[in-house]
Amino acid sequence: MYKASGILEKLLIDLTGKDVEKIIVNCKEAFVEANTLLTKVEQEIPIEMQEDFKQRYGLETAFAKMEKRKIYLNCGGSITIDQTEALTAIDVNSGKCVGKDNLEKTILLVNEEATVEIAKRLRLHDIGGIIVIDYINMKETASKERIKNLLEEEVKKDRTVVQIFDFTILNLMELTRKKIFRQV
Repeated sequence: MYKASGILEKLLIDLTGKDVEKIIVNCKEAFVEANTLLTKVEQEIPIEMQEDFKQRYGLETAFAKMEKRKIYLNCGGSITIDQTEALTAIDVNSGKCVGKDNLEKTILLVNEEATVEIAKRLRLHDIGGIIVIDYINMKETASKERIKNLLEEEVKKDRTVVQIFDFTILNLMELTRKKIFRQV
């Protein structure tokens, strides 16, 4: 077993063997450390230093959006993420998304888009522990199955263990996720 000492080392160890084309760092110290660590683990991944990469890739805006608890979806709906010590509650709302024909289809559309965004946010925020998702209530069993299957597909992109249970009697989706980085 190998114990990593810092976040850069943890990331590099975790990403070795994956399809990483290059690593971009923003300071000389990280450049030197990354080269040393990659040599240690015998990986030949090009490392590039770009001091302005936060601006170049729009990371400041992305970081600011990550801080917000309410995330708006393209369809007009939204999700709200509330973390407590005991669990993380995620609420899906239809918001401005109103269907014209079939209410169940509209609800499914919002829940599908929310599912993709939720899986992404779990990774971005490294949310772990018990997670409860309050989807917009679906009447059809096929719709619930579709959402569960989509969530299972989306969490396959995660580098850690995510265990999905099922909808509860109150129509809440339960899952657990193991954190990748521990707070020190």
